[in-house]
Amino acid sequence: METTSKRRRKQAKTSVFESEEVSSIEWEFINVTEQEEDLIYRMRRLVGDRWDLIAGRIPGRKAEEIERFWIMKNCEGFAERRRQSKKRNS
Repeated sequence: METTSKRRRKQAKTSVFESEEVSSIEWEFINVTEQEEDLIYRMRRLVGDRWDLIAGRIPGRKAEEIERFWIMKNCEGFAERRRQSKKRNS
């Protein structure tokens, strides 16, 4: 009986997050300076995926921006978009 109520609570929480998600296809690339990128990589190595902590070290950046930058820079799903972006900038 108790496990059923826990499952319902988990399902309810999940459905709230699903409605707030934004498709990664709609994301725009985050432009960061070389210094910001270097700091992001060094901080990520030290503290892991604690984006709020990393963003606190970069004035004017939010944790969501830092995480989105990291995902788009390091995930295979965005490899083609990175190549297209490089071609346009060249």
